[in-house]
Amino acid sequence: MSRSWTSFVCFVLGGALVLAGSTAHAAVGSVELSQGWRLRSATGLADTGAVVSRVGYSASSWYPITVPSTVLAGLEANGVYSNLYFGLNLQTVPDLTTQSWWYRTELTAPPAAAGQQYWLRFKGLSYRAQIWLNGTLLDGNAVGTLVAHEYNVTSLVVAGGVNALAVLVTPPVHGCKDLAICTVDWHPEAPDVNAGIWGKVLLDTTGPVDLRDPYVKTDLPLPATNAADLTVYVDAVNGTGAPVSGTLTATITKAGQTTITVSQNVSLAANESREVSFTPAAFGALHVASPVLWWPYQFGQPEQYQLSVAFTAGAATSDAQTTRFGVREFSDYRTTVNGVSFVGYKVNGQNIFYRGGGYVWDMLMRWDTATNETHMRYVKDMGLNIVRFEGTLGNEELYDIADREGLMVMAGFVCCSVWAEDRNWTAEQTAVANASLLTQMRALRAHPSALVWNYGSDNPPGAAVLAQYKATAAALHWQNPVLDNVATWSNANAGVKMDGPYVWEPPVLFWDPAQAGSAFGTTAEEGMEAPPPLESLQKFIGPADLWPIGPVWSYHAGKRPFDTISFYQTPLDRRYGTATSADDFSRKSELQNYESERAFFEAWSGNQYTKTFGTIFWMQNNAWPSVHWSLYDYYFKPGGGYFGTKKANEPLHVLYDYFTGNVKVVNSTLVPASGMTASVTVYNIPSLAPQYSTQATLNVPANASTPVFTIPALTGLSTTYFIRLQLKSSTGQVVSQNVYWYSTTKDALSNHANWYRTAIKTYANLSGLSSLPANGSVTATASRTLAAGQEAVAITLRNTSTSNVAFFTRAEVTAGAGGQEVLPVTYTDNYVTLWPGESTTLTARYATANLGGLPARVRVRGYNVPAFDIAVP
Repeated sequence: MSRSWTSFVCFVLGGALVLAGSTAHAAVGSVELSQGWRLRSATGLADTGAVVSRVGYSASSWYPITVPSTVLAGLEANGVYSNLYFGLNLQTVPDLTTQSWWYRTELTAPPAAAGQQYWLRFKGLSYRAQIWLNGTLLDGNAVGTLVAHEYNVTSLVVAGGVNALAVLVTPPVHGCKDLAICTVDWHPEAPDVNAGIWGKVLLDTTGPVDLRDPYVKTDLPLPATNAADLTVYVDAVNGTGAPVSGTLTATITKAGQTTITVSQNVSLAANESREVSFTPAAFGALHVASPVLWWPYQFGQPEQYQLSVAFTAGAATSDAQTTRFGVREFSDYRTTVNGVSFVGYKVNGQNIFYRGGGYVWDMLMRWDTATNETHMRYVKDMGLNIVRFEGTLGNEELYDIADREGLMVMAGFVCCSVWAEDRNWTAEQTAVANASLLTQMRALRAHPSALVWNYGSDNPPGAAVLAQYKATAAALHWQNPVLDNVATWSNANAGVKMDGPYVWEPPVLFWDPAQAGSAFGTTAEEGMEAPPPLESLQKFIGPADLWPIGPVWSYHAGKRPFDTISFYQTPLDRRYGTATSADDFSRKSELQNYESERAFFEAWSGNQYTKTFGTIFWMQNNAWPSVHWSLYDYYFKPGGGYFGTKKANEPLHVLYDYFTGNVKVVNSTLVPASGMTASVTVYNIPSLAPQYSTQATLNVPANASTPVFTIPALTGLSTTYFIRLQLKSSTGQVVSQNVYWYSTTKDALSNHANWYRTAIKTYANLSGLSSLPANGSVTATASRTLAAGQEAVAITLRNTSTSNVAFFTRAEVTAGAGGQEVLPVTYTDNYVTLWPGESTTLTARYATANLGGLPARVRVRGYNVPAFDIAVP
């Protein structure tokens, strides 16, 4: 959403924001107050807010920061604490919540004009704040981390002059006891509990009437999609002490489509705030024939329209804003599986199987556009279509990117904290909770990516709070499905389960219908440990602590009971052979991550719409360098789990069911494929002697999982063996290929289980992979194209051996010979397995600037392929 500008321009002079221009009419615009801020502890400072917020007050000894910034982020930026994510360094930071903290800046406001109004807006304060402007207290208790705070400061601003703004922040209480940003168990709690000005601060200027939060609600006559009813809502606020009358106009545009313009006269009493609507019943132009629809990217194009609203009084524009929206409709339905009612979703009348991960922001709440873009690019590259925001709400740029990229969003409040304990709330907490919903749902409601809002996570809110939440959603005209909570163990009608696991389990668990954590129904989260590649481990664990695995690993694993890597390390040692070094551990963990995360998503997709309706992997990413719970690591280095996920979620995919031996083909698009051929071959290791082979021709329907055949019980297999699947088009082109390694000694689960794990009775014997002969016959060539600062490197790998496989072979573009992989980066595929005489071409994409001026190289290495590198021409 953006506010149009008229009558003035802005520039920065000496750290203060300067706005200048005509005084004939009120200026209309919005400026982010990000520069010129200073930070210091309130401890030992006798000056009050009335003094600190006076122009000219000396804060030169304070720490210079940019806003948004939490307290700890600002202190680290100033070198008070350093390298906090390395080793145990975070433990050296004292408790920063025992004191309050001052933020201060000075700014120059635009000159006065007829009817000019000045609005000060805070998008995120944590947790409690006093706000002072020019010596006057604006708010003595601005409370609520997820609550936006805004003020009409017209009477206090020095128009055309310098103004002083000071904010005294009181941090949240430790242990998730305030309605703040909550850290449960996925990383240590920040020593300041993310206190500070974590959201944007804006100075908006308008005429007498301020327009807020324009929004278009879209309704389709499902199952038909050949028309749409659009309803436009916008809040109009008269900031003056006198009545105002004018014209409110809404204009909807899209290239190639007919422009829609509607308007109405609006009169507002002094200081009145009112929602104004344009309905299809009153304005026939809002009934649109043949709309261009917004689709999730796997189903079509994420098309968007633009809405512009303006309020004019006389000949002057009082305010104008623009926002984008998509014409689409999400709906839900229920299906009973294993005696439990589960929710499924449709988009524009089509079943949509959601698959995604749980996003978490940086532990110190630092982000920028490049980081946000990378997160969403990785999600899409892995074939995922949704991001869950559990309490990590307010990074609105991510919603914008999701809209543009055709990704869906699941949002809601966090588990395991005071957010879930409303039965003991104070009156203030009740007000803060509803104000948080009002702020965050208002920010999300206009986004076409918004699939569902979860009022609760593990537990549903109490009846009174839930009723208030639902009343707020109705008042906001929330157009998408909602859920009371997402855990059937606490609410039989939740529609979504959260039955774990949360530690590593063998692939068979997700396919075994007898297991609570297996792929049935709909889930809001489940997942497992996934240690990052060695190069990432070395960035936050020192050489002395890297091996053997010890306290530093545990500190970067999470909170109890997850402050250990043993649930992961024991299976790795038992299945692949005991790791003897950090390098050996990482080499084997990449295999284990790949097979496990591939099986997770395959099991959910393989049963879609019959037993399964959507899944979220816990987690998508990490808030800091971690050895647990991620599809990609903190440094954006894509590892085995990333590529296993990407393989499982390719648009047309052939897969193997570890529990039944079934082979299935999943089509994640709305386009059917006919005349496909699926084949399987089982090979002994290390001889590569084929032990079984079959194929079948089939038609693959759209948006469905299709059984193909079952691999029978086989005899004569080596202890560890390969299963190779291929799916070819009617013209013989390979569209999906998948290699599994398994054992005649299979993984088996015990009868002992709790909320986060199922005990393992026996482990598969995959140690036969170590008997594969070293293959020095792999070659590589590369070519590069450059455009607009981006590079694409095509890497062709060839296995020239006549008898040996090139197993689990990875190509990496590095910055210089022997350098680190250039990050962030995407590949069309990786960790590939080539049979004798085979070749494949992978394409890597990255920004030239991330080479750091060094030449691009390609490093190739595999489980049985010695490392080598080549130049990129």
